[in-house]
Amino acid sequence: MVSMSLQQLREKTREIAGGIAAPIFYADKADEIARSENIASHSSLAGFSRDIIKGKGGAAGHGYGHAHSVASDAAAIVYCEAGFNGRSDRLAENGMIAGYLHDIMRDESDHPRKGAQYAANRLKGLMSDYDLEMIVFAIKNHEAFREFDVVPNADYMLLSNALYDADKFRWGPDNFVYTLWDMAESMNINPDFIIKNYDRAIEGIVRVRETFRTATGKRYGPDFIDKGLEIGRALYKFCTMYA
Repeated sequence: MVSMSLQQLREKTREIAGGIAAPIFYADKADEIARSENIASHSSLAGFSRDIIKGKGGAAGHGYGHAHSVASDAAAIVYCEAGFNGRSDRLAENGMIAGYLHDIMRDESDHPRKGAQYAANRLKGLMSDYDLEMIVFAIKNHEAFREFDVVPNADYMLLSNALYDADKFRWGPDNFVYTLWDMAESMNINPDFIIKNYDRAIEGIVRVRETFRTATGKRYGPDFIDKGLEIGRALYKFCTMYA
């Protein structure tokens, strides 16, 4: 049995992660990430969406920190796929909005559909119907391990796939450093339960490695997952030795 608290395990995981290199996406795509950060600083709609998730607080362990990382990376992936131009600026802004709101209903069943409806209601009248429908489509389409909708619209599919990949980037180091412990605290999960179910949880993470949708996601997503698994293996080894 593990006799450490969730906070102690969180701190140990951060210590382990500190010895592992960051995902190569952030070095290779620094220009795209900088352009994404510019949107975060200057877009009023991105700020509006950011304030919504901040006000919501945690949603089954998926709060502002998770949403901000997804929003930033979704916009960066759009730039990776579409270059720097007027179209990609608009799609990247939409990706950031979708990223902030995609898990707004994470604490409810069928959260992609309910989150999409929430976004539709909150954003209606603040942007064109075309952009709003694109964001709603992407949020509906971001869940792993289920069939996703494909439509003959390049903008819709780019935004949807960029949001999905940015969200699944979080199944790498973020999952072990932040999300796991945030979820455990929000749902009052005992550390022993986490260790006992380690193998089953890892199976899902390994499976998501093959599901990335954009060329950028397929190039960089597996590296996120592999680095997360490296942290997970070291943590599991530590916990079994500590027990």
